[in-house]
Amino acid sequence: MRQLAKIVADESGVGLSEIMLLRHGTAKVERLEQHGATIEEYTLVQPAGSRYDFEADGMPKIAVVVVIVRDAVHSVYRILGVEAHGTTRTLTSPEFNAFDRSLKYRELSAKRFRAQRLDSSTVGLPVTGWGAPRHCTLRAGMSMFDSIQVP
Repeated sequence: MRQLAKIVADESGVGLSEIMLLRHGTAKVERLEQHGATIEEYTLVQPAGSRYDFEADGMPKIAVVVVIVRDAVHSVYRILGVEAHGTTRTLTSPEFNAFDRSLKYRELSAKRFRAQRLDSSTVGLPVTGWGAPRHCTLRAGMSMFDSIQVP
């Protein structure tokens, strides 16, 4: 087994502190897909100032996001900055809005990030090391960050 973040850091040329592992829960992804929304939109529109915000004040800026869906690496993105500011409803598609409302989420201040999908040898690989509780986001220095591995 190999450390997922280390592989992505080597492939992308960024430091471990600039990588976020972002795990989308299976039940939410299934509901997202039922509404016709995309995992890309779910990844790139984030509540401002939250643990999901790639440029949150007081946190290291995230340069690369590794998206994990159904316990496998779905995609790897280089974050290119903020494309727009708005809310979780004004920055998203009608399909995403229907998904968001189906979960009874309230409208929040948000950022839509620009990103470039990166080629990575990790895409499609199964991920292990998510202990209990299963955190949705991991950054360098968090207890499970180094234990997330791929074959």
